[in-house]
Amino acid sequence: MANRFDNSLASPCGLYCGECLRYGELCKGCVPSGGRPSWGGGRLCPIFACVAQKKVEHCGKCTDFPCNRFLRQFDPRHGRWRVFYKAGQLLYRTKIGTSAWIREKAKGRNPDPRVSVERCLEWEASHSKEPHQKRAKRVTR
Repeated sequence: MANRFDNSLASPCGLYCGECLRYGELCKGCVPSGGRPSWGGGRLCPIFACVAQKKVEHCGKCTDFPCNRFLRQFDPRHGRWRVFYKAGQLLYRTKIGTSAWIREKAKGRNPDPRVSVERCLEWEASHSKEPHQKRAKRVTR
């Protein structure tokens, strides 16, 4: 497992693998796994394959950015906001450089909002006697 300041934790699509709840025991990251992160079911990520084929560090350095492949890669359950978040991260990473971007991410100075929410929900679920689903249903009524 790479340390949290390792550039290999900077995925080509704009995510920082060191923030992911699966990183560590469940997944070694996008780049270290050769574009086959645990959440992909062993399949090669199309973004990783494209970046490798075009020989660019990440999507933000591609002359076609943002291409249709990039814009279509999102989970419909969460909506398109995730694509726009990653696009912003790639533009920022291009501007300040991957090493500086990794340092910010590793120190928590540029947190991923989705991961922050997931961590909060995980903490609440582990510190509550009531199952998370019941609390969520009660709150949304």
